[in-house]
This record gives sequence, C-alpha cells and structure tokens, in this order.
Amino acid sequence: MDKEIVHSVLDKMGEILNVKVIGGAVIGLVTYKYSILMIGFAVLLYIDIFTRWTAISCAYRKEHGEESPSFWDAVKGINSARKARKINSYEMRQRSVSKLFVYMICFLMAAVFDLMSQAAGANSQILQIVCGYLSMNEMLSIIENLGEAGVESMGRLYEMLKRRGK
Repeated sequence: MDKEIVHSVLDKMGEILNVKVIGGAVIGLVTYKYSILMIGFAVLLYIDIFTRWTAISCAYRKEHGEESPSFWDAVKGINSARKARKINSYEMRQRSVSKLFVYMICFLMAAVFDLMSQAAGANSQILQIVCGYLSMNEMLSIIENLGEAGVESMGRLYEMLKRRGK
C-alpha cells in the first residue's frame, strides 16, 4: 500500500514537471536583476561592518600607544579590540540587521513601484534612484570607516565628498 502511494505521488509530480521547470526558469529570469541588487546591498553592508570594526580596532591600537597603525595592523587588531569589548557584536548585529531590513523595504517598495509602472506602460526609474541613493550612503560610510582606520587617502576623499555634497 505504501509503495502505491509513493508511486502515485511521483507520477503526479512528473505530470507537471515541465510546467514547474519552465515556471521556475521564468521566475528566475524575472527576479534575476532584483536578486543581484539585494545581494549587492548585503555585500556593501558586510564591507561596511568590516571597515567599521577596522576603524574601531585602529582607535583601540592608538589608545594603547601605537602612533599611526597601518590598515593591516588595524585588521589584525580586530580580535584584540573585540576581547577588550570595544567591538560589541550584539550592537553591531542589531544595527546591521535593522539597516538591512530598512534597505530591503525601500528596495522592495521601489521594485514594486517600477513593476506597477511597467504594467501601466510607463517607464519608471524609481528603483535605480533608490538603489543609487542607498548604495552611495553605504559607500560613503565605507570610505569614512577606511579614513578612520588609518587609510589617509580615504579620509581626504570622504572630506572632499562631504564638501561637495553641501
């Protein structure tokens, strides 16, 4: 009896296998660009976190008498800064997760708006604007963190970008 049920289920699954494969491919193609954008935001966010940790580590090394630690020294000092509780993983995780959720909400809102506009025959570029704005914010944060981590050229670049933005 059990074999009959299994065979019946497998037969039913096989009946519409082509539809499932084609449907999955269509969904993949339609959402491909959106998936890439979401992954891109996640990557930017993790780079931001890493550079923030490096900046905190650099400040920690300066507190302990190192005059101007290199970027690589700051990277190697992340564990020491964590052990000294300068890097609070709970706070960093809370801030990062909430930031990622806010980004995803903004992204999804813009994607839905663009899809609605396309369905109505218009060509909206809201998604490009939202993605560009959020990406620039993350990039500025990364540049600022790198400047604080001892990469002098990034500190100068951040100041120049900040002046131009006013």
